[in-house]
Amino acid sequence: MLKDLNQLALEAKRKSDDYDKKEFIFSDKFKTKFKELLPDYNITFYNYTSVVSTQTNLLIIVPNQWFVIASFFYNYITALKAYKDKVNELRIDKVTISSIRETKIINPETQNKIVKEFQDNESADRFRKFLSDYNWWFGSKTIDRADYFVSSVLSLASVINNSQSYIADLAYTLSEYQELNDLLQNDYEVYLKQSTLLKINKSDTVLIEEKFLRNIIFESFKYILNEYKEEIIFKGHDIKDSIIEDRKYKGLILPVFFGFEIVFAMFDEPLDIGKLKSSNTKRYFEEDIRILGNDYSYFTTQWNYDSRGLSLINFNKYLDSVSNNSLEIIKDGDFFKLISKVNDNSYSPLKKTEQIIYYGAPGTGKSYKVDNELKDLDSKFYERITFHPEFDHTSFVGGYKPISEKNDEGKDEIKYKFVPQVFTNIYVRAWNDSDNQYYLAIEEINRGNCAEIFGDIFQLLDRNSNYTITPSNELKEYLHKTLNNKNGINNGLKLPSNLTILATMNTSDQSLFPMDSAFKRRWDWEYIPICYDDIPENESYGYNVIIDDKTSFKWIYFIENVNNIIKKNPNLGMDKCIGNYFIKAESKEITLKEFVNKAIFYLWNDVFKDEDSSDSIFEKGTSYEDFFPIETKGKDEILKVLKRIDLKLIIL
Repeated sequence: MLKDLNQLALEAKRKSDDYDKKEFIFSDKFKTKFKELLPDYNITFYNYTSVVSTQTNLLIIVPNQWFVIASFFYNYITALKAYKDKVNELRIDKVTISSIRETKIINPETQNKIVKEFQDNESADRFRKFLSDYNWWFGSKTIDRADYFVSSVLSLASVINNSQSYIADLAYTLSEYQELNDLLQNDYEVYLKQSTLLKINKSDTVLIEEKFLRNIIFESFKYILNEYKEEIIFKGHDIKDSIIEDRKYKGLILPVFFGFEIVFAMFDEPLDIGKLKSSNTKRYFEEDIRILGNDYSYFTTQWNYDSRGLSLINFNKYLDSVSNNSLEIIKDGDFFKLISKVNDNSYSPLKKTEQIIYYGAPGTGKSYKVDNELKDLDSKFYERITFHPEFDHTSFVGGYKPISEKNDEGKDEIKYKFVPQVFTNIYVRAWNDSDNQYYLAIEEINRGNCAEIFGDIFQLLDRNSNYTITPSNELKEYLHKTLNNKNGINNGLKLPSNLTILATMNTSDQSLFPMDSAFKRRWDWEYIPICYDDIPENESYGYNVIIDDKTSFKWIYFIENVNNIIKKNPNLGMDKCIGNYFIKAESKEITLKEFVNKAIFYLWNDVFKDEDSSDSIFEKGTSYEDFFPIETKGKDEILKVLKRIDLKLIIL
């Protein structure tokens, strides 16, 4: 499948914009690998610059920052080349390329080539955009030219063409060598952590300071052990058998943050420093700590400055997760310091007001999109609800309900009062505070009857009109009492300009309560596609389904193969596909039980139950009960499914 060039371009631009462009030093690994892979470059590396000698003995003096910027465009350039290869394969000539760009019309001959070449509509549409809409992929020069990518890279990187065009050449070169690009990105990640956190904000508080890295990490861990619950600190942990010299112990690991490196060694008795060494090197701190009911647990000393395993970078990610982004270790002069950061969520920046429905297959990350919008906000700035079949207009707006109150004699008395609900609550808060952005988030919007839930409020979703609606008497009376800004009620109800409405919708559920066209056209719609690419944003790429101790398979390959079968079936289509996070694996491992009870159940019950065996991933005569007991029959049935979809196993 062709990747989304627009998305990759914006991703590269974001990375380039975020980079502070300060002096940068390459690691020896990168410099050695560069010379090994590109001997013809004839390059000499210095601390902050590099000198390249051309074949005519002319010199190009290159700041190291150019290499860093170029590395951000690896995914973009790689995808661009895939598009260009398709242009060559389809033999689209120069005249046709120029004509399509000028007219934005793709001639019938080229259209036929595209239809025959691409099996999926998404790739075909993206390829048409590549040919006809250069703004989509930030192109400038026509794609028949050898340097078609140069202007795009330089523009996205916000650098001047005349003096820094070499950045584009570097980007193209790095795209040929993923290993080299990965090494440079590792250098950048280390640089990012060490260079951006050298100063303490005035609002931050220093909790602990130590001169040595291993000590600040040890003291920081003891701090969070005292401040947070063990279920938070050790979430996703695992235990494995290990040995130090001749002494056996249980090793605690936190795979999400530190891979399979042991963080704690848990013994049955106390040990002195001599017994916490191997190869005459101190492996654990001698102070015993009680964790998970074990009194003789010892914290590892094996911390480093790298970006993998037991590193400062990963420990800060761990602190961030445990403390909800309030703790971090920084380097300040000669000392490391654990700081408590002040998260200023006392305001919500004003943004362009939107009404968006994020839609797509189940598990694609629609709710995650909403989470990202709200994650840094105080809860007073948003309301979040889920529609369901029993949800009605009163549940959404409010209505009279019996309330128990004390009368003058101190006795309980039942009275009926207007009780506002989510819409009215956020409506009032937004009108009363025009300096902040407010949000109404609606999960599973199509699982409720939108026409009944919104009622005449749906008219207000047309933000471009001056249309207002007259509220019910009880709502009108309530708003007159609670609204400081009477513009929200004087001429009827009207949505405030600082209220954004976000919603999610599973396309597989769209038949529950169909939306009429009048309701639909009042929203912007954003499709969340399933991602099969190995990119940092796609955590699901690393998920494995564990069959047994020696056998597993990649989740991403499973959903890709199954979704291809679903899409080709005219009775099913994209609506029934499985998204990346249909199963969310915190430790990147999906158990057999989870897989059968979630993925297999959905595929059997909601997708293939009524399909002929020739169109199904299940053999003829298979029922869902055949997968139980899971550890025996379930395992055998899964192996049959994997064989039918031609998915290879991973054997340890």
